[in-house]
Amino acid sequence: MDRRTFLKQSGLFVVTTLSGSSFLVGCGTPQPAAPSVNRPTSLRNEIYLTPFQHIIAHIDVYVAMEKGWFEEQGLLIKPVGGTGTAASVSQVAAKQALYGKAASIITVPQIADQNVPLLSVGQVDQRSQYSVASLPERPLKHPRDWQGKSIGVISRGGTTELLLDAMSIMTGLDPNNVNKKVTGADAGSYEFLRRGEVDGFITFSGSETAFRVMGINLHYLNTDEFARVPGDAYIVLRETAEKDGQAVLGFLRAVKRAYEWLQDKNNHDEAIRIMGKWNPVEVEDRKLALAKIEAQVKLATPDPGGKLLRADPQAWEDGVRVMARAGIIKNQNLKATDCYTNRFVDQLN
Repeated sequence: MDRRTFLKQSGLFVVTTLSGSSFLVGCGTPQPAAPSVNRPTSLRNEIYLTPFQHIIAHIDVYVAMEKGWFEEQGLLIKPVGGTGTAASVSQVAAKQALYGKAASIITVPQIADQNVPLLSVGQVDQRSQYSVASLPERPLKHPRDWQGKSIGVISRGGTTELLLDAMSIMTGLDPNNVNKKVTGADAGSYEFLRRGEVDGFITFSGSETAFRVMGINLHYLNTDEFARVPGDAYIVLRETAEKDGQAVLGFLRAVKRAYEWLQDKNNHDEAIRIMGKWNPVEVEDRKLALAKIEAQVKLATPDPGGKLLRADPQAWEDGVRVMARAGIIKNQNLKATDCYTNRFVDQLN
C-alpha cells in the first residue's frame, strides 16, 4: 500500500505549513500553537506528531526543547498534538512529520500486512502502560473473569480493544464473549464502573496515577500479564533511518538527555513550569502533575542494567508472536527485527 492510500484509508485529512504555524489533523481540527522560540536559519525544522495532544506523557520532548538540547543536535523540533495514535502513524507514513510515537500493536500490523515502511527507533515505554481496572471487592484477575461481562475500552478498534481481545485469545478464550463499551481515557471512566455500567475498564498510567492521587482504590491487572507487546516507541520511516540517521540520532540523544534530567526529582518543579507552557490545565493540580511525571519516568526507566530508549528484543519477539496468534497480523513470516532497531540507541552515550 502506498502512503497516499494509507492516509486516505485512515480517515485523516492533513494540511501542513512547515514554515508557518498551520497544522490541521483530522476533520481540520486546529492544534495548540507552539510557544514562541527563536528559529535560527541554521537549524533543521522538523515536526514531531504526538499520539495525543500535549500531555505529560510527552514531557521529554518539551523539556528537550526548553533546555536547548534539540538545538545542540542541529534540530528545531515543532511538537504538534495529534488526535490519536493513527494520526501519528499516518502522518509519519505520509512524510508530513519526520517523527511520531506509537505502540507496536498499531505499527506492526501496518508493517506486516500493509507494507508501510515504519521503524521503531527508540522504545519509550519499558512495560505496558495499560491495565484492566476493577473494584477491589470484585477483582478481575484473569481474562476468564470478564467472559460474558462488560469491559470499558478507551476507543473502539484502538490499542486498548486490541489488547483486551489479545488477552482473551492468548488464554484460549473467545473475545467475542466480552461486551466492549467505550469509556474514554480520563478519570471519568471510573464513573462507568461506579454506576455498574461496566465490570472493569482499561486504564493507562496517567489516569491510574490520577485515581491513586484522588484516593480511588482499584484492582489493576497489567495487560503484559497475558499479552505482552511493546508499548509506545518513537517511530520514523525506514528510509529516514537509512538515509538520514543523524536526524534520528540527534532526536533520540536529546530526549534521552531529557529523561535523564527528569530522573532527578529536584528538577520536577521546573518540569511543571515547562509543561505549563503547553498544557496549563494539566498542571493546575500540582500534586497530580508531579505524580504523573514520576509515573512517566518510571514507565520509561528500564530494569537495572537496561538502557533508556533501548528496545527489549525478547519483548518484541513475544509481541509479534502474540499479534500473530491473536489474528492482529496476517503475515506469519514477519520478523520482529523488521519492525524495530536498537542501532541508534546503542550509539548514545
